[in-house]
Amino acid sequence: MPVYEFQCDQCHTRFEARLPFSRADESVTCPKGHRETRRLFSAPGILFKGSGFYVTDNRKNGAQKDD
Repeated sequence: MPVYEFQCDQCHTRFEARLPFSRADESVTCPKGHRETRRLFSAPGILFKGSGFYVTDNRKNGAQKDD
């Protein structure tokens, strides 16, 4: 289940909630009891797998160096 970040419109408290995909668009109650909340959007985490993502990795033959 994904974790979504919300912010209360009344007290501006930021909190997280685990919701199934089917309930991702529903309103969630703030920990202080307020019902007027909105979902915040943030950049997703990116995970690079494989070689070639670090300066210390070996490059393929014929590749140009970035200077």
